[in-house]
This record gives sequence, C-alpha cells and structure tokens, in this order.
Amino acid sequence: MRFTTFVVAAISAMSTAYAATTYEGNGQVPEQFVLSGKAAGRLHDHVSINLETAEKLIAACQAIARKNNSAVVIVVLDPQGLPVLESRMDGEGWIQIKATEQKTLTALRSRAPSHVLTNRNVQDPFTNQNMAGYGLTANKGGLPIIVNGQLIGAMGAGGMATPSGEEACVRDALEQVIGPQPPLLPDLTARPNNAPPGGRGRNGAPNR
Repeated sequence: MRFTTFVVAAISAMSTAYAATTYEGNGQVPEQFVLSGKAAGRLHDHVSINLETAEKLIAACQAIARKNNSAVVIVVLDPQGLPVLESRMDGEGWIQIKATEQKTLTALRSRAPSHVLTNRNVQDPFTNQNMAGYGLTANKGGLPIIVNGQLIGAMGAGGMATPSGEEACVRDALEQVIGPQPPLLPDLTARPNNAPPGGRGRNGAPNR
C-alpha cells in the first residue's frame, strides 16, 4: 500500500509540475473540438474530444509518417480512457498496437507526456516494471490533449522508426489541428554507473 501511494503521488507531482508550466487557459473549450448537441446531452459530457477532431488528428499524423516513409499506429482516447478512434497503417501488428494503446493511456492517466516516465525510468530503472502493474508504460509517444487548460483526451503514436519520431508526429498533428503545443521534453541521459544524484560512482569519484 505504501508503494502504491508513493507511485501515485510521484506521478501526480510530475504531472502537476508539467501542467503548471506548459498549459494555461480559461477552461472553455471551443465547441468544434468536443462533443456537443444531442450526443453531449445523451452522455452528459461536454468535454470529451469528438470523432471529427480525432479523424483530423489521425489523418495529420499519418501524413507525417508517409513523408518519413514510415507506417504508424495512432490511438485517440477520451478523458475516461475510452477509444474515440484507433488506426493502424498497413504492416503494423499486435505489438505496435498494444504499445501505442499503453502510451496513450499513460499520457491520459498521468495528465502529462508519457515521456515524463521515460525520463523517470532513466533515473530509476524499475519505473517501467512498476508502471506495468498499472497498465502504463515508460515509452514516449503519448501526449495529453489539452485545450485552454481542459483535458479533452489523449493521443499516442507507435510503430515508427524512432520513439522521438512518434512523439513528434503526435505533437505536430496536435499543432496542425488544435493549435500551439508545449515543447517536447528533452531526453535525460543515464547517470554514470547509475549512481544516485549528488553521490559517488562505483569508483568513488563524484558524479558529474
């Protein structure tokens, strides 16, 4: 129970810190991006990304993949974690699909890029194993979809040549369809000998 509490608190802290520095808004989401009319009334939901927006996002990411001579799997989820749209280009299989679903769910549940846990895994190699127990992953490629400070869903991409390309595909698609997005997180590099910050390496020398 203590470990579970620690993990949840850690993810919450990272997500809050990221959101506070990158997403601002008044909470009012333009109607063209979310459920509206009878559909919203039937579900009592006026904040979930709509199918039209999901279709545009997937089309944009697929176009980016084609320019890079690549295929891609793309998943768009609503704020409840339900699939709005999922697409795979020819040649993508089960592993690519499941990996992309996990990236997208990770971004949704943490309210931050899955890249946050990618970097955390560099600092703590047990992160990926621990997150797997929650159905999450430390692989980058998933981003939350936030409009005017309101979470309306999440999007992930997989199956491309590099994880950085997948994440960029999602970011660029979001910028094309929704508008400016926060810059992508930088990659962290492993500390020498995996020693703790501020400590000393296995050879006794201070870490740099």
